[in-house]
Amino acid sequence: MKKTALIISLFFTLNNTAQDSIVYSLKQCIDIALQNNLTVKLNEFQTESNDARLQQTRAANLPSIWGYVNQGINQGKSINPYTNTFINQKINTGQYGVNASMNLWSGFSNYNTMRQNAFAYQAGKMDWEQSKMDITISVMLAYLQILSNEEQLNQAQSQVDVSKAQTDRLNVLDKNNALSPSVLYDTKGQLANDRISYINAKAAFASSKITLSQLLNLSFPTNVKFEKINVVAEIKANESNSEAVYAEASKNLPMIKAAEYRRLSAVKYVHASRGLIFPSISLNGSIGTNYSDAALSQKVIGVTDAGTDNYVLINNTPTTVYAPQYNFSSEKIAFNDQFKNNLNSYIGVSLQFTLFNSLKTKTQISLSKINKEQTEVIQKNTNIALKGAVDQASIDMKAAYDRYIILSEQVEDYAASFKIATIKFEKGVITTVDYVIAKSNTDKAQMNFIAAKYDYILKSKVLDYYSGKLPM
Repeated sequence: MKKTALIISLFFTLNNTAQDSIVYSLKQCIDIALQNNLTVKLNEFQTESNDARLQQTRAANLPSIWGYVNQGINQGKSINPYTNTFINQKINTGQYGVNASMNLWSGFSNYNTMRQNAFAYQAGKMDWEQSKMDITISVMLAYLQILSNEEQLNQAQSQVDVSKAQTDRLNVLDKNNALSPSVLYDTKGQLANDRISYINAKAAFASSKITLSQLLNLSFPTNVKFEKINVVAEIKANESNSEAVYAEASKNLPMIKAAEYRRLSAVKYVHASRGLIFPSISLNGSIGTNYSDAALSQKVIGVTDAGTDNYVLINNTPTTVYAPQYNFSSEKIAFNDQFKNNLNSYIGVSLQFTLFNSLKTKTQISLSKINKEQTEVIQKNTNIALKGAVDQASIDMKAAYDRYIILSEQVEDYAASFKIATIKFEKGVITTVDYVIAKSNTDKAQMNFIAAKYDYILKSKVLDYYSGKLPM
């Protein structure tokens, strides 16, 4: 739904501006980046993989049930599976059954493995959230850089226009031999410098658009434009408390939570490895039956008396002993009858314990302890790095604001000075060198002021990033 709404929103935006140019807003750029950015997608896939592993470890506590069907043909001498006697004929046999097994206890190894994967899943989720925060701040910075470069490009164009107008005026005077040629040449040289500055500003503007397009994984059309932001309205003195920002970041920033979840996952990994030392107890059961086409049923069809090898003495005379002899008819037992008659079942409890496994369990325990210590060090380093980054961001924002205030005053001063210098130059009171210096100072101050204005916003957004105030 979110993706559909984004597409619809972009459609109407592009449709409404198709006659002029395509305009992107900051929010649209962030939404597109969250949908398209490859780093965000990779972290999303990793989270899904961690979730699948978690579900698998949870399912490990459920019974395992499997069935089997064996069907075969025996030829030659073999054992009749029905009578367990030797026969020499072709027979068809079959075995059918269902087995089940359930782990009752394994030193809590399964439980701790499940908890280990649960924490790993949470860490993966935090990595995903962190990647979304990272791409958001990156898009914001790239977007603001575009606006800064665009404004500097416009300023560079304005500087070219001023120099060109002055050059055109001097050309007229030169044709009338009303000024020294060196004055015209100096002004033309200044015009060339302004044109080079314009070319550089144009290249910087184009490069910043490429940077944003890569973050969005999207190709911009040639007539793309970006919605302006009221930068001045966002500039204000901000005495940020770096300690308060760090306290907020250490509680809410996803990368800090991810480090904590990884430490907890490593602890559970140690517990799961230790559980392998203990015996495991499992409940087992099965039910099955079998079939053989050599299975026959015997039916009595008559009885006769037949002499035997035994005898008795009657009046000292051996007399043969007769015994009844039964006559049978054989017929194959039907499959359904054999299936029911041959049913068998089993249920039992098994105890398994390791006597020696080439020190695999001992090695795994040692590795799990090392892994736990590594995650603890990483967690400490993450917090230390965060504290340093927050302190630096706070210092940078304060310095950026101070530069902005000073440069805003400098722009006004140099603008007034250049206005006076222009009047004097056009009246021939000052030399070209003085005029060029005044213009260069004004142009440089204007460019520095634009850069400082956006630099402050960039620095404040970085601090918002650590404070958890970015739009998501």
